[in-house]
Amino acid sequence: MNRCVCFIFYCLLALLNLSCLKEKVEGSCAIEVTDYAGRTVKLQKPAKKIVVMADNALVVVKQLDSIQTVIALDSKTLTNFKFSILSTTDPSLADLPDVGSTKSPNYEFLVSITPDLVLLKGDKDAGDVLAEKTGIPTACVKSINGYDFNLYLFIGKLLGQDERAEFVVKQLEKHKEYLENKLSVLKNDEKKSAYLIIQNSGKNLYKTQKFCQSFELACLENVAKDATRFNEWGTVEFSKEEVLNITPDLVFLDYNSLSTSISKDTVYNDSIFSLLYAIKNKRLYYTHNFSLPKDYVYVVAEAYYYAHLAYPQIIDEVQYRSAINAIFEATYGIENYYEDWEKPLL
Repeated sequence: MNRCVCFIFYCLLALLNLSCLKEKVEGSCAIEVTDYAGRTVKLQKPAKKIVVMADNALVVVKQLDSIQTVIALDSKTLTNFKFSILSTTDPSLADLPDVGSTKSPNYEFLVSITPDLVLLKGDKDAGDVLAEKTGIPTACVKSINGYDFNLYLFIGKLLGQDERAEFVVKQLEKHKEYLENKLSVLKNDEKKSAYLIIQNSGKNLYKTQKFCQSFELACLENVAKDATRFNEWGTVEFSKEEVLNITPDLVFLDYNSLSTSISKDTVYNDSIFSLLYAIKNKRLYYTHNFSLPKDYVYVVAEAYYYAHLAYPQIIDEVQYRSAINAIFEATYGIENYYEDWEKPLL
């Protein structure tokens, strides 16, 4: 009787192993996700060697504690790297190989470095072509409107960092909701307005962003929000006459460390801007660089900065400092970041 039971047990165990082997061969046990282009991406195991050709994805990889997996970058990300926080936290990334642009990758080189995964900022056709020409699993990533915290979960699944991704999302949601709740006491007539001067405008003070998530989160009305003339990137160019008709309470200048950047003096000395209420009252402030890809850490942290300037009675210095330190420690692993955060804003 015991021999019969043992025989049945070993038969069942063999069937179970055979079933598992079949699942692995067919790929049903593999990581499977739908990317931002609607494509199915499958991996047999979490990616340990990745090429990032999506500038908005690199900071996510860093925040998921997986920056060591990156073995190469695209041209655009490398060019703008000096403006990124990663140039301080992970300066060696600047020495990684360049695999070309997202529209014209170096396919042969990609194959030669044998990555497990490529994160590509592109559409379905671009993803399919790269995957077909290289044989490398390719996941398309896009930057979309709103708070796309799913980006963390998507990349986290590919890298085997699901728990870390959920933690980062919870931290961002917590700080976002806290600020929203604090500012919910404001009545409509108490809300202030703002104008953003961007550096990638060819030194044009009259070119601005129609959309600014950090303004919205900080309960600041963007004076450009009702503009009808804007391009696919959401930039608006006002005429000098139109600028005279806007009345922002605060003006923010996109910070850029290049010698050719727009300076505060340029704004204060402009014949039109010098007439604005905010400029007359010295309410011109630097903000962090807007030429970089969207980083939700900065979206939320910048909103605390704006809210502190606009409504110090609600978000005081202690709350502002505490939020910046907590956000960057939770996401980038940097303790007491407030002073470094403030340096380009002074």
